[in-house]
Amino acid sequence: MQSHRSRPPRLTGALLPPRGGHYHGRSMAGQILIGPISGFPEWSPELRIAEQRLAGEIREQYELFGFAPISTPAVERMDVLLAKGGIQRQIYTLGRAAEDTDETSLGLHFDLTVPLARYVAQHGDQLTFPFRRYQIQKVWRGERAQRGRFREFTQCDADIVGSGSLDLMYDAELAVLINAVFERLGVGDFAVRISNRKILTGLCAAHGLDAGQTAEALRIVDKGGIGQPEVTARALSSGGFSAELAGAVADLLACEDLDEAAEVLTKAGAATTGITELSAVVDACAKLGMPPGRLVCDLAIARGLDYYTGTVYETFVRGNEGWGSVCSGGRYDDLAGYFTKRAHPGVGVSIGLTRLFDLLVQSGRVQAGPSTPARVLVTMLDRDRFFDQYLDLARALREAGIPTDVYLQPDALRDQLAYAAAKGFAYAVIAGARELDAGTVALRDLRTRAQEQVLIASLPARVG
Repeated sequence: MQSHRSRPPRLTGALLPPRGGHYHGRSMAGQILIGPISGFPEWSPELRIAEQRLAGEIREQYELFGFAPISTPAVERMDVLLAKGGIQRQIYTLGRAAEDTDETSLGLHFDLTVPLARYVAQHGDQLTFPFRRYQIQKVWRGERAQRGRFREFTQCDADIVGSGSLDLMYDAELAVLINAVFERLGVGDFAVRISNRKILTGLCAAHGLDAGQTAEALRIVDKGGIGQPEVTARALSSGGFSAELAGAVADLLACEDLDEAAEVLTKAGAATTGITELSAVVDACAKLGMPPGRLVCDLAIARGLDYYTGTVYETFVRGNEGWGSVCSGGRYDDLAGYFTKRAHPGVGVSIGLTRLFDLLVQSGRVQAGPSTPARVLVTMLDRDRFFDQYLDLARALREAGIPTDVYLQPDALRDQLAYAAAKGFAYAVIAGARELDAGTVALRDLRTRAQEQVLIASLPARVG
């Protein structure tokens, strides 16, 4: 897609001007500020069209793997959102409607996994397990907006939920799904980094940490970054954890293979269950067709949300690791247990569509194209005489499935063609008395400026 812009548009939204400042050259005093809110993206038509195309490609791949769509409300009860691993300080809370008799406070969902757990608990009797679902919806988090991080953004989730149990091979299938999606999107070189939270939780347990301390330690490790065991160790020490634990974590993160990692755990008296599971998933990924080098074991991947219990994933576009993960997820064995006594283990991944789209635009891999989904503009060379015929042309094109616009303003043809060029139409249809009497139209290719005479009956096939 080509664009008239000289540089990629920034998607992160402008920060509000200071109090007493100006916006678009107009004083704020006594006026309602209409500028963008930081972290809440607002797309132009050409960017929105490109974003929807990206979402459509993700949807196609999810369905190719057999995932079915569902939709859950943007609003959930706060006790649902906070049931497991809720990030309370980042949740946008809502007041109750006057007619709402439920005294529970409400909030906007911060991800799609917790609502999925509630959905499975509520509708479990009607679902067939393993339940494979995807959702493409907006979520909201009240955090500081920065590059690649938004407060309103779209997530594309795919999850497999079991009843009673869920085989580890599904963890491998989700990694293969990530690979298929990103190959389809053409993002360039990327890596799916994988680990298992049981590796770090086992090490923490061996050092006497309780559940709360373990959760905090894993959050510190998750923030430590790729390939920085010393940085992580210092952060653990600064966070009040023992030098012994910090050193053991540094040794673990410096391991070059899983056998070496197992030795570190054994030396610390920690369980090696996580290593065994991770090794099984990695082997299964290879059998399922994961390309060599695409799946990378990285024991620093811990995921910050507490509901993950096993396999965890983070996906990075190589060369853009500083942008952050563009796809993450993992295994959760007891998330639905907060809503039902039935065991519903699951595994899922989530593509941060807004962050990914921002990255692809800024890197030039996605360029803003036409600001219209229509391919054809039917102009009105002689509106007074042939108005009905022009509408017939548009109707025939639309019936053939070709997105078509009609220029209804009584403007000169040059203005109509300028409009067509500015909007990015591929073709303009031009017809006067001579053409219509002959059963033809002039078809102008606005990309090459070539023009040809086309029979009206052949027009849909020519531009389709």
